[in-house]
Amino acid sequence: MTLVNKWKIPGWGAAQLQIREAVDFLYEGKNQAERQEIAEELVEIIRASAKGEEPQIQAEPLARVEHAREGWARMVARYIINGALGASERSPLSWPPPSPDQAALLREIAKLALWHLPNAADEARRLVKTMEIEQLKQPHPGDDEPPEI
Repeated sequence: MTLVNKWKIPGWGAAQLQIREAVDFLYEGKNQAERQEIAEELVEIIRASAKGEEPQIQAEPLARVEHAREGWARMVARYIINGALGASERSPLSWPPPSPDQAALLREIAKLALWHLPNAADEARRLVKTMEIEQLKQPHPGDDEPPEI
């Protein structure tokens, strides 16, 4: 079976060059703070591309208050987690992300968040079930093997 190169890019090096040129284009005329903001946005785009889509909001759209609450909570959680990961990027990068320091940080955030919820054990079991269902739809790239469907 022959792979078709729909982008007409001759290879990895040429792809990297095009990416670099695109980044230089985005940086042109920008100060350091603006370039940093662009870089963070690009990293977020690349991470999202590697991980796939986030799980959808679980609340029914007709349950407006709950749906809005879950959307707000997701937005705030994304902001907090991105801030925590950004703060921990002092550690050497490893692939696939997160680095061991970032994994430890995320684990502690999750534990502390659960600790603050009433019935933490039930909440944790519900989260595990939700994650398993989402993994069936689209496996996380850091997992060992995709589940059998």
